[in-house]
Amino acid sequence: MENSVAGWAAVAQCVTAGYISALCYQHWADWRTDRRTVSAAWLMAWTAALAVLFLLNGAVAAMPAGRGLEIAQFGRSAALTATLLLALPAIKVFAGGRPIRWYVVLTSVLVAARIALWLATDLAYAREVAGGLSSYGVLVVLSIVAPLAVVIWYAVTSIMRMPASRVRLAAQAAGVASVGALLGALLLPPGPAVELLASVWAIPLVVLLQAMRVIRGRVAEKQARRQHGMRDALASIGNDSWFAREPRSLLALAQTAAREQLDDPSIVGTMRALSRGRFSTDFHSVAGLEPDPLARGFLDDLRRLVSVTAERVQLADELREAAFTDSLTLVPNRRALERHLAQAVARAGQNGTRLGVLYCDIDGFKVGNDQHGHAWGDYLLRRTARHLQANVASTDVVARFGGDEFVVVIEGEISGGDLVELAKRIHTGGDLDAPDEVALSLSVGIALWAPGGTTDPEQLLREADTAMFEAKRRPGGVVVFDDALRTRMLTEQSLRRDLDLALERDELVLHFQPIVDAATLEVVSVEALVRWQHPDGVRMPAQWIAFAEETGLIVPIGRRLVTLARAGAERLGLPVAVNVAARQLAEPLFLEHLRLDWGDDNWHLLTLEITESALLEDLTHVIAALTSVRALGARVSIDDFGTGYSSFARLATLPVDVLKIDQAFVHDLDLPGGVAVVRAIVTLAQAYGLDVIAEGVERSDQLDTLAALGVPKLQGYLLGRPSAQAPRRVDLAGDVVTGPIRRADSV
Repeated sequence: MENSVAGWAAVAQCVTAGYISALCYQHWADWRTDRRTVSAAWLMAWTAALAVLFLLNGAVAAMPAGRGLEIAQFGRSAALTATLLLALPAIKVFAGGRPIRWYVVLTSVLVAARIALWLATDLAYAREVAGGLSSYGVLVVLSIVAPLAVVIWYAVTSIMRMPASRVRLAAQAAGVASVGALLGALLLPPGPAVELLASVWAIPLVVLLQAMRVIRGRVAEKQARRQHGMRDALASIGNDSWFAREPRSLLALAQTAAREQLDDPSIVGTMRALSRGRFSTDFHSVAGLEPDPLARGFLDDLRRLVSVTAERVQLADELREAAFTDSLTLVPNRRALERHLAQAVARAGQNGTRLGVLYCDIDGFKVGNDQHGHAWGDYLLRRTARHLQANVASTDVVARFGGDEFVVVIEGEISGGDLVELAKRIHTGGDLDAPDEVALSLSVGIALWAPGGTTDPEQLLREADTAMFEAKRRPGGVVVFDDALRTRMLTEQSLRRDLDLALERDELVLHFQPIVDAATLEVVSVEALVRWQHPDGVRMPAQWIAFAEETGLIVPIGRRLVTLARAGAERLGLPVAVNVAARQLAEPLFLEHLRLDWGDDNWHLLTLEITESALLEDLTHVIAALTSVRALGARVSIDDFGTGYSSFARLATLPVDVLKIDQAFVHDLDLPGGVAVVRAIVTLAQAYGLDVIAEGVERSDQLDTLAALGVPKLQGYLLGRPSAQAPRRVDLAGDVVTGPIRRADSV
């Protein structure tokens, strides 16, 4: 009978071990799919210890007496102690108990004492088998009950802290049943009943673990569905955020999603603006329901999504406004003007109304800005914008086109007379007095669009721009674009196209006029003068140079001429003087372009001629540019000296090498005081160590007088006309020119 009970006990424990092993595998699978949480790991480890314990229980019940049985019994004892130790963290994660550090320490000490008693004495295990049953020492029960009591105490206190529920009740029932069976197996006298209790004491715990796993699975499934719902809600709100133009509408969508996902209709979303374009969003339950961690994370994601969207929308609005607003004057910029003008032309065409465009430019702005500084100029630009806005209706648009240019667009039933009156008020506005009591005015060009006119807004701007430039030339400062200006504009457009083609086709060539020594009449250098070999005939500089300077084409033209001048200097073996316009000197890359176009050597063969008027464009920049030119080895000449506004005292500060006496002073040598003026210029040049060239010499008596006054070098038709050929020494006996020289030929 006893053997039969022992056999059935062995079978029961092995079956239980197999079932617990399967349960352990399921916990392992849960652990892998549950983001490897600590709670799942401890339950898996405890289940594994129980499986090993029951497997060893079955082995002990089935093994015969001997060394193998002793090893199996010790292994069972070790598995039991491991089960007790692992029960502490498993109970903690299951019931949410207190910290287990000291419980683990105390249990470990008691377990270590049990192992020591087992291995070193007969107090726990007597190593005898009587009647097929193991014989234990007097302390075997105490050595296991002591650590078991620690675990039971922790389990009771932890379970009692759990909220009242069926899970708590089941845990209490399973704990009582398992502890009761285990104590019975430990305290009752040895016998078949004790072995049976030792086999089945953990079954209530196994049932509890299985129930826990089923509950955990259902909870996990419910949690997964909840997570998926929250994720889908966030994805939907995220998609809507890309198209949101009003953050409050997105906040309302997020509030609705929070109410649906958390099943709390009292949730309210709020949003407030912070500094530096930041936003703070919050969701709270009016009913006072406390969200769980998953719900809290969902609400945090909603907060961030709505706040980031609000910040992005505000930033986009600011960037959009910055893209279409002039940052200095706070009026629409050129991009906004072009867009508005295109829309205004389309509206006027649909409504059959007129459209007026006023192109305004501040007179003398550059000179004043150079004299008084950029802060002065910025202040004046802001004052100009306010002045224009004060003189037009609120429905009209005032925009800064660029630099010191403003454009006013007026829609509605207007006439040319109305626009002229408005332009006069703008031109003579008393509130345009600049700081430092510098009175400025606006030149205004007017273009009037009528139904049937051009639908190109750029064409309308060009017409107003052309009228504005004409207004600068005329008294009154106001000009309406008309047929005459249209003809001139078309002519200039044609000239622009021809000049572009001239650069492409190499139609610009150089002629060289000799500069001779006044004493020997030997040619010492030449001046390079441009000629345009147009298919319709040669065009002199007077026909197009001013236009090239005005449009900026003089910059690429000037670069081409420097390259041609270098080739001419090498071909003629003479130094060459090249005229440089103020527009060229104003280029930031002027010096770099000069190096590229001339080359790296023979700078002593190059002289740059600049007029006095060019010096006034931007004196500081010009001086810096010319100083760099001289540092390369080139020379600098002031052309037409005496006709500009340079003071004689300023010569000491200018980086120049040569003064060219204007032909007007040469022609006035016959007049009273004419000789004295030239003598003064020569004396001044000698005082500053400057070379002197007199241009416009056309008669022998002028040559004699200039030589007598000490002018060392001469230039003029008497001494040689501009030619593409190499200049030769002058024979005055057979080559005297009586016709006047034209200044246009010396460009």
